[in-house]
Amino acid sequence: MNNLSIAGILEKNRLSSDGAWLLLLEVSIPESEEPLRLVRNNEEIIWNGHTWLAFNFQLGEIMEDSKGSLSTVPLQISNITQAVQAYVEENNGLTGTTVTLRVVHSQYLNNTLPELEEVFTVQSTNCDSKWITFLLGSERSTQVRFPFRRVLKNFCAWRDQYKGIECGYAGSLAECDGTLTSCRERDNEARYGGEPSIPEGGLYA
Repeated sequence: MNNLSIAGILEKNRLSSDGAWLLLLEVSIPESEEPLRLVRNNEEIIWNGHTWLAFNFQLGEIMEDSKGSLSTVPLQISNITQAVQAYVEENNGLTGTTVTLRVVHSQYLNNTLPELEEVFTVQSTNCDSKWITFLLGSERSTQVRFPFRRVLKNFCAWRDQYKGIECGYAGSLAECDGTLTSCRERDNEARYGGEPSIPEGGLYA
């Protein structure tokens, strides 16, 4: 499983929360510049500059086979309104198209990177009066974004977001230079966005 951001970890570990984890679904539509964007929520949201329509859908359990590869994953989208079925009928069941699943938190919709992201392709489609069921294949699971950022030994990834959500510093000191020393001066070492444990000269991307 991908690492959560610092903001995500803090929210996950809270005993109670005013927000919720949201599952976003993006389905590519052939010959269309805009994909279908849905959020499993009771109201639409704005994230990353796009509107995500509130919709009822269910994702089956993501399993790995004995070789560590992801198996087929069932995705069910409500067909009560038949709004999605029109795309299915016009595009050969959307077979072979890309489906991207993301997880964001409702309290941090200003974060442009999701907490988790995985890419699949549609292997087959079945429709009835209640559900459209896609079987998502794992051929493109190598497109999982992990990690979401470059990790450096002596440079904080949150330097350009000084005093932002990830940085978390709320004091009066001037702009940080991104070093661990500066973070310690601000008593903010726990939020440091670098990785001092990386061997000298090391970089991970």
